[in-house]
Parts: sequence; structure tokens; C-alpha cells
Amino acid sequence: MCIRDRTIPPGVTLAGSYDTVPSHDLRGNQPLTDGSVLIPTQGRGEPCDIDCTQAFITLEGNAGVRGFAIWYAEQETAQLPVPYPWSIFLRAGNAFVHDVELLGAWNGVAAVAAHRHYIARVQGQPLNIGVFVDETYDIGRIEDVHFNPWFSSAVPFVHYQTMYGRAFVFGRSDWEYVLNTFAFGYAIGYHFIERATGSMNGNFLGIGMDLATNASVQVEQSQPMGILITNGEFTAFCDTGAFCGRDNSPAQVVVADTNVGAIKFVNSAFWGPSATVARTAGKGTVTFSQCHFDSWDNHLTPDGKGYVSQGTPAIQQLGGTLIVSESEFTHQSAGVNTTHLLLGSSASKTIVQANIVTGVLAIQNQGKGKLIVASNADDS
Repeated sequence: MCIRDRTIPPGVTLAGSYDTVPSHDLRGNQPLTDGSVLIPTQGRGEPCDIDCTQAFITLEGNAGVRGFAIWYAEQETAQLPVPYPWSIFLRAGNAFVHDVELLGAWNGVAAVAAHRHYIARVQGQPLNIGVFVDETYDIGRIEDVHFNPWFSSAVPFVHYQTMYGRAFVFGRSDWEYVLNTFAFGYAIGYHFIERATGSMNGNFLGIGMDLATNASVQVEQSQPMGILITNGEFTAFCDTGAFCGRDNSPAQVVVADTNVGAIKFVNSAFWGPSATVARTAGKGTVTFSQCHFDSWDNHLTPDGKGYVSQGTPAIQQLGGTLIVSESEFTHQSAGVNTTHLLLGSSASKTIVQANIVTGVLAIQNQGKGKLIVASNADDS
């Protein structure tokens, strides 16, 4: 069905045929022949980034959409993608979207001033921004979202996504709950930013980002209560194939010097081939507890055909406070000394305790802050 942009009024649900989220692989130019399909026909080529409010479907309070595939039939599939308005824009309390597939969307789902929003079982390939949340002052929920490059992974089409695309972007949100989300092949997986109304705090459980070419998790700012991440799985790398972004030294975690909140990772795994696991700064405390670290110190060669080791540390504490406890470091660099932690000149306090280390624990301390190293088990 080809329809023009529309607003769903309060208390109304736009419902399609799918009882659970559909999934289609269009990389072989297969046609969509099943279920309810919406085809946007307006807004092709109109710029639409994070402050844009134009949308294919706009949801008022207590309004929702479910059970559709939204297919951008006029989107490029080989050349660089063109912008469109948001696919779905939630702009009032209790608006919801679930069981929806986004095929070739420029921007996926935005929830702005949509308190208690509910976004669940959304799949597809948004190219610029997958999900954006802002101005949310009562708990919003995001569950079971899965983004994969199955609309197109052609070159140079996918290069925009891996150079600029962000799967999840969070501005101001109080007590956001995010459960079982995943994305593949973006510049940034989970991006936490400062907006005019502030930043966020939230609970993230079972989240994943595979093939982040800049950062799996990037924190510009968070509220003092911080960001709590449990059971995360993260890879960050610039590979030797089509999925290569603008940063040849990607990291799973980047915490900017502007951040003041607590960033806590528990029972999470980080692997690569990444350049480094984490670069942390700011005034907040970053914690890694019961985590697994592997395959860092991998830098893409100039010809793009392989990786070399440069002795890059797994975790670089450039500022703030850092806690690494009851975690496991399993990587050993090839041909150079393996470094596990670097404490920069602005590092404030650091605790490294009760970790399992393959090889000999190596810490480069360039700072003057307080450092506690205790009860670690390495091969020395």
C-alpha cells in the first residue's frame, strides 16, 4: 500500500497483518509478497537528522502502529542512500510501536516527549539513526529491537551507515529501560548525548553491537545516576571488507571528557579485532565488573588487507575514576608487549582487583592519582 504521511490520533492503532515482527532479506532484489506492506512516497531527498520532526507516521498519545513492513521502494540499494523523514515519530505519552520492520529507512523510530513510550520487536535496516529518544521524563521501554543490513549491504551504499550511522541515540530520558537489543554494522551502536533538556540515566540488559566501526558504546554525557549495562556483547572493528568506517582505531567503549555520570558494565564481553576496548575520560566513574576482554590491539594496515599490533592498551583511562574487578583478559599481542591498562595524566582514582590475566598484568601509569592493584592472578 502506497500512502502519504499521516498522523494517528489519540487512542487509535494502525494495525497490519503480522502478529510478530517480520523479517525480509532484500539483498537479492527479492520482491515483498507477503503480509501488510506500507510504502512511503513522500520526502525523498529531504534532509532529516536528529532535530527533524517530519515523519511518515506520527503517533499521538495512546496511539500506536503494529504489524507492518515499511518498505522504502524508491530508496537507493547500491549508490549512497538518500534521506527521508522519520518512519515513525512518537510525540506524546504512551505512544507505541511493535512488530514493525523497517526496510531502507533513513531514520527509524523517534520518541520525543513521548513519556512511557513502548518500542518493541522492531527489525530492519535504518541507515542514519535507528532509534532516538529525547525529552522523556517518565520511564520509556525499548525491547527486542534488531538491526541487520538485509535491505542492502552493497558498496558504496552501506558505507554511509558504517561511517555515519547510529543504531540507538539517547538524549534526555529518565529511567529508560532497554532490553535485548542488537545492531550490526554502524559507526556507533549506542550513543548517549547531551541535549537542551539534559542527558539520560537508564537500565540496559542484554544489549549487543556487532561491527561498530567507531564505537560500540559512546558516552558524551549521562546523568549522575548513570548508565547501567548488564549482559552486554560488543565488538568494534574496521574490517578488511566492505564494512569499514572512518576510524581505523575503533573501540568498544568511548567515554568523553564531558561525561559526569557513572557508566557501569557488568557481566559483559568485549572482543574484536578492535584497536582498544575502552577509552575513558570525564569526571564520572567507569566500572567493568565480571567482564571478558579479548582481541584488542588490532590496527588496520594501510593497504586494508590485515591488522598489525602496536602495543595499544586494552583500557585507556584518560581521566575520571576507573574500576576493573573480577574480569578476564585473554589477549596477547603479536610481536609487542601486551598492555592491559594505561593510566593517563588526568586519571583520578583507579582500582584493579581480582582479575584473571593471560600473560603478565601490565599497567602503564602516567598519572599521579590513587592506584590500587590487588589480588590479580596472572602468569608471572
